[in-house]
Amino acid sequence: MAKLPHEVQVRPISSLAQDVPTQPIGRTSPPSVDFNGPQDELFDWQKVRRLLFFTLHSVRRRPGLFLLVWIGMMLLTVGALYVMPKTYEVRSSLLAQKNAVLGSRGDPGRDQPTRAAPDLILRTENLRALIGQTDLLEEWPKRRAPIQRLKHWVLLKLKRAPTQTELLRGLTDLLENNLAVWTTLDGTVHIKLIWPDALMAYRLVDAVNQNFLEERHVREVSTIAEEISILEVHAVQLREEIEKQVADAQRLREERSSSQRGPASAQKPTRAPVASPPVDPEVVNLRVALETKRRAIADIEEMRRRRLMELQTRLTEQRSVYSESHPVLRDLEQSIASLKNESPQLGALRQEEAALRERLGSRRSGASTAAFTALPDIPPDLFRFDRDSRENEDPLIDYARTQLRLTVAQYANMRDRITAARIELDTAQAGFKYNYSVLHTPEVPRNPIKPKAPIVIAAAFLAGLLLGLFATSAADLRSGLLLETWQLESAIGPAQSIIEVRVL
Repeated sequence: MAKLPHEVQVRPISSLAQDVPTQPIGRTSPPSVDFNGPQDELFDWQKVRRLLFFTLHSVRRRPGLFLLVWIGMMLLTVGALYVMPKTYEVRSSLLAQKNAVLGSRGDPGRDQPTRAAPDLILRTENLRALIGQTDLLEEWPKRRAPIQRLKHWVLLKLKRAPTQTELLRGLTDLLENNLAVWTTLDGTVHIKLIWPDALMAYRLVDAVNQNFLEERHVREVSTIAEEISILEVHAVQLREEIEKQVADAQRLREERSSSQRGPASAQKPTRAPVASPPVDPEVVNLRVALETKRRAIADIEEMRRRRLMELQTRLTEQRSVYSESHPVLRDLEQSIASLKNESPQLGALRQEEAALRERLGSRRSGASTAAFTALPDIPPDLFRFDRDSRENEDPLIDYARTQLRLTVAQYANMRDRITAARIELDTAQAGFKYNYSVLHTPEVPRNPIKPKAPIVIAAAFLAGLLLGLFATSAADLRSGLLLETWQLESAIGPAQSIIEVRVL
């Protein structure tokens, strides 16, 4: 018979019959062992030890197969980490609270800065504007994982690739699901984005911060501007009412004077009040709104210019410390690039300004701004008290003067309110930078939150080790060769044959 790999030689029982010595008389045979009886231990540790040594010996017998499976598992894991999509997280937080020093007189009645901030940021219109602001539609195909690019290529071949409209709708839904915004009682707005690309996640969160600040600025300024516009319209109406009452009072005085002094006194010229050109209330609204839009545009441009100067200064400082490929420099460069793009709020303000300017030009009103802001012309002799004259005894003239005094008082009160509202507008614009501050600026994430590469590689290392042991052991078992002595005992059985085992 052929020799086994472990130099174990087995001869049949017929060839060993003459070699069996005769048992001496009086000597008892060894007691038989009952292998089918109950075991004292739960596990057969001898069998476990045999299988363990068999597995380790299989690695020695087949080292090529073991290394192939082990290294192949590691390479497959590294390749999967490269081609599969990753998930990054970017966070930011803003502190929004009213300043006690530069607070406006309407603070108690106005909305809190963080009120409805999540709804304001997550509106569908704002999300689509955010996609356009960051060029997400153009950047999305370039920044996908290789497996997603392969899927897109297959869909293109099958002519089932999504259109631009479908892609815009899909990205909007993805942003709505992965962008989380919440507020706390201390006035902090927290923003968190889960996104498959690190750089684009940073750009999106940075744009959300800028858009929120600009949106709040526009809302606060627009609220006060609308109040000023309403007050200006009422002031114009009161001014026209004063001019009308002055004319009526003058007419009553002239009639009373002519009836008392006769026809000759009627020929005396009287100074008529200078009537101001008629002012259209719609023109007042348009001019106030146009002025407000221009101031809001100037404020937002100043904010962006100040932010751009800060980033450029930081970039110059960091270039003296890091190389051009360092992530810190990439963050700053991307922030500068995003600020150069016009925000949706600024674009909307420019469109509204152009529309207001066009509407104002179509009205073709000759009245200047000073025409409806100047005080009405009231003759000083209208309220002069003359004891010799009997005008003071005329109830009509006395009633006209009383109504005129009331209207003038209302007009003066309205001008005071307009002045206070304009001061409030200036205060709100000056104090905006103190009311809002960025507590935690967004940064480009260095590593994805999933998958965790170190954990995955460690798991692949252990899995490859176990799989290699299993592969070599399975290959030895499928070979059909008896490679260990315990295999002979299990296959032939010690009670049914006499075996000569010679280990050379």
